[in-house]
Amino acid sequence: MCFLRFSKLVFFLSAIFYTLSLDASEFQYAKGTLDIKGGFIGLDSSLDADIDTYTITEKHKNIFSSNWYYHYDITWYDSEKMVNAQQSFNNASGTLFGSNYNPTGLIPAINYRLQGLDANVVLGRDLYHKDKRTFFGLGLAVGISLPWIDSEKDSSNNDDTSDTIMKLMKKSKTKMYTYKVGPSINASYAFSKYLMAYCNATVAYQSGSIKNDYIHADFNAEGIFQEYDAGIKLQPFAEDFKTGFITLSPRIYASFGWRYVSWKLEDVSLDVTGAGAPLPPSDFESSSSMGYLGIGYDFF
Repeated sequence: MCFLRFSKLVFFLSAIFYTLSLDASEFQYAKGTLDIKGGFIGLDSSLDADIDTYTITEKHKNIFSSNWYYHYDITWYDSEKMVNAQQSFNNASGTLFGSNYNPTGLIPAINYRLQGLDANVVLGRDLYHKDKRTFFGLGLAVGISLPWIDSEKDSSNNDDTSDTIMKLMKKSKTKMYTYKVGPSINASYAFSKYLMAYCNATVAYQSGSIKNDYIHADFNAEGIFQEYDAGIKLQPFAEDFKTGFITLSPRIYASFGWRYVSWKLEDVSLDVTGAGAPLPPSDFESSSSMGYLGIGYDFF
């Protein structure tokens, strides 16, 4: 039922993105560092890796001639593999499993890889609006996040004992389905008609489900989503052409910026090793810091 609701929401947002992109859109490529910790082995260990993202967005577009505006973005992200040696897990296992724990049966290193899709739509109003290049707006963001984490025993492990402890661990996929809603700020300042600085900020409540078929896990979680984006936009061509009742303002531009995204779910306990360790829940956190380059167009 949860998957069906998300399927309908994905279809609905896809239709919105397609319609809005006919008017204006920007493609961005970003590269940076991803950090995840907690929740997946029950301890506050941290993993990091390089991450690439690909985004289609329109940061701010006024609706007709009003101060109301919309914003949308849809992002695909893909990280490099992160290897966790599980030292903190193994060091704590004697306490967790009691005096009968066999120190030769250690949990081996595990590979993790984060991939997924994130999509958001913002409807807001400019509290200050000088023109399409200088404004300050406040809106409401609604979106979905559909990440998944692949995990498997690292190829550097070749001992039979660790295989037994991990129940001959197979490749495991942890899927998350979350929706989010919260306030969003959008601002821009034009130094000239060719150069602008902009920033966006969103803080949203999120709720959804986490599933892993390998360990038969299926539970709900809640948390906070945050995104901060700042950059400059270079617009080498900016002219208006009046054609009857319509004024065309064709623009092709480049953007250069920095983006920080934080994704947190509270009280997550998911032992992806299959060892069945009685580990206490902890907050799962994923954050990324990236620099990006964008190319965009706008017809009106």
